[in-house]
Amino acid sequence: MTVTTSEAQQRARSARKDNDGPRRRELLRAASACFAELGYDRTTVEVITTRAEVSRATFYAYFSSKDEVFHAVAADVCEEFLESQHVEGPASEDLREVLRTTTKAFVEAVYTNGRVLELIRHRAGLDPEVGRSWATVQTRLIRRYTRFIERINATCDVTPCAPPARIAQTLADAQLAGAARLVDASSREQRRYTSDLTAISERLIGFA
Repeated sequence: MTVTTSEAQQRARSARKDNDGPRRRELLRAASACFAELGYDRTTVEVITTRAEVSRATFYAYFSSKDEVFHAVAADVCEEFLESQHVEGPASEDLREVLRTTTKAFVEAVYTNGRVLELIRHRAGLDPEVGRSWATVQTRLIRRYTRFIERINATCDVTPCAPPARIAQTLADAQLAGAARLVDASSREQRRYTSDLTAISERLIGFA
């Protein structure tokens, strides 16, 4: 079988994609910074390679286009949000502390990725792949949050103000939209919002 140059390049690129090495991570960090600072339309492959201080050939060794690198950046951001809900070890048994820890981690992830998150939400309406990824992440976030609140209801002395799914959706909306409005706020304002949102979460879920 004859393999064309483009096919060979695609196979090599796919192999590098699966092997998340330092050069690929460097390109993703540069791309994320460019998208956050310049927006989607003004970010180009040349802008990304200049930021990363690599050649265009190096970029195309890992990504086929600006769209593909944006998809990878979006996947990283989505994974960070999912990871923020995860607590391991003895601390995971103290559900009130888990709530506080995960709320803080999720909100801080929004502060860090807020501008890229805004692009993801916008591109979700234009790019089917981004739309599917973002919808999947939102669904997983809400399901996890709902199960966590149900676990609290079953094992703790709490009086929730609404069904777990409704509370989960309300708090997730507040975490995403509320924190996103404070991306450019001072660290003091951001900490205050995190503290207030944690208190609101505890009250809605029913902790005394």
